[in-house]
Amino acid sequence: MLTALEVGIVVAGLGAALLVVRLPKVGQASLVALTCLAIGLGGLSQPALAGAVNGDVLTKDQQQLNERLQTTPNENQYQGIEYADVKGTPLGDQDITDRVKGTVPKELKVSVSNGSVRLSGKVDDRSTAQAIVNDVKAIPGVHEVSYDLGLKR
Repeated sequence: MLTALEVGIVVAGLGAALLVVRLPKVGQASLVALTCLAIGLGGLSQPALAGAVNGDVLTKDQQQLNERLQTTPNENQYQGIEYADVKGTPLGDQDITDRVKGTVPKELKVSVSNGSVRLSGKVDDRSTAQAIVNDVKAIPGVHEVSYDLGLKR
């Protein structure tokens, strides 16, 4: 959604434009209406764009392509970054670290900074890697998960 600062800048710009451009009342009303329409459309499109980044509005083919791109050509590495939907009361970094380490295999390296989790190491296969990433994304307070996981098979 649009922030208050963005709306304030647009309103200030509109006020300045009305002072500079001497339009009749009908022209001023049209300019105000067009500006409001632009703000409304911009605000409505932003959540859809955010969903596209997170994969919420991707087609099945786009999701499959995204999965292929996360695996290296010889399929021995699974890497990428995913964003979590923050739900519940967020945990601090130490609590997130403790939860992640309790969830993932011991041979994985885990680092957490400001809700951003970094995973590296080796796992059995791609489905295991996907499950680990999804489990970590479900932890309250996790905003993003970046991973570089070697695949044993």
